[in-house]
Amino acid sequence: MVLIITLNEDKLTKMKVWLTPEIFNSVALTAISYRWKLLAWSLGGFILFYLLQTQVGTQTPAILIWLTIFILFSALQALVFSAFIFFFQELASNKVQDKIWIRFYRIIEWCETILFGFILPLPTLLFIYALIVI
Repeated sequence: MVLIITLNEDKLTKMKVWLTPEIFNSVALTAISYRWKLLAWSLGGFILFYLLQTQVGTQTPAILIWLTIFILFSALQALVFSAFIFFFQELASNKVQDKIWIRFYRIIEWCETILFGFILPLPTLLFIYALIVI
């Protein structure tokens, strides 16, 4: 956990941040050997989803429909996690020495952290929502 101190109307405010670029970087480095496998599983999942989707008709059993939806969301989750690994395998701010570039790269890294903080759980949450609604 990182402690960020900001000034807010002449008051010192402390914010606790759970997701940081450094945490995402360490997670990506831990899972770096799976990045190409995840991309392959994602591609295979999308192909399988397409093939099953062409077979789905009006009299299709519900289990086959749920199977195709599960395959689609699993492929999406694998793709998102693979993209996460590719984005955070190396932090650009660790490569440069100039303070201006470090600040620029840190802003980009924080934007990516916020973005992936929302995107990583999204396919799973959408699948759960589909289970509830359909």
